Amino acid sequence: MHFTKDNLIELHKRIVHFANENLLKIKELDIDLNDEHDSFYVGMVVRQHSVNNDLSILYSNTDGLTLTSEFILYRCLIDDYIHIIFISDQEDSNEMVTKLNADALSKNFKKISDLAELNEEKLGGNYPYYPTYALMEEVKEKMKNSPKRQQHFSNKDEFKFKTFKATGNLIRDLKDDDPNSHQLRRAYFIWRKLSDFVHYSNLTYEEEQTINPAKDATYTEFTEVISYSYFVVLNCLKHFEAKYGLEIIDSNNLAEYYANTGHE
Repeated sequence: MHFTKDNLIELHKRIVHFANENLLKIKELDIDLNDEHDSFYVGMVVRQHSVNNDLSILYSNTDGLTLTSEFILYRCLIDDYIHIIFISDQEDSNEMVTKLNADALSKNFKKISDLAELNEEKLGGNYPYYPTYALMEEVKEKMKNSPKRQQHFSNKDEFKFKTFKATGNLIRDLKDDDPNSHQLRRAYFIWRKLSDFVHYSNLTYEEEQTINPAKDATYTEFTEVISYSYFVVLNCLKHFEAKYGLEIIDSNNLAEYYANTGHE
């Protein structure tokens, strides 16, 4: 089957509807968004809703001759798929969520610390938009003493956080008999293809000129990525199903539509 732009718009709208109808049910649960795991999964469903809605709008308002925005957003959706499916396959999935969040905190602190170093070493410590060493020490102490951050430390005294595997290492470490290993490897293939488009270069511009979605398999591949988004939402909803007894709503029968999704 050769997919068209209209097909993609419809598929995105189905994911948006699936996410929205279940977000309304989650709202009725009155969950505590201070709970790390509840907030993680509901936040991911909201993200899938937003990105799929944005993509449907993009297709509705462009001629389809340039796909830079689509490439970048699809890359984000694949990233979410790889992480959510990997986490869902682990026996200690809650701890995996904690490690993912801890890794993000660590990288964020390092990023801001790099700005402080630049400010102190090159800008005399006076640049108004950058932090200072003194401010970073204050931030460090606040994080060490924050009740919501305690589970993220591997060694609080040394200010070391738990770590989560980088995407490439996550895929490299998969074993053939791991759940969904084939699907994750396949997703990573597309993830790598689209990663070039996050940062502009002549390479990405020239590559985009060779694409003709009306004739090649570009839209078919995009359709595959949309299926990933469905499985992201579904796996997030299973968290609320297991914890709160949420009855997952699927008025568009997406479970049946994606029942045989896969690549051999």
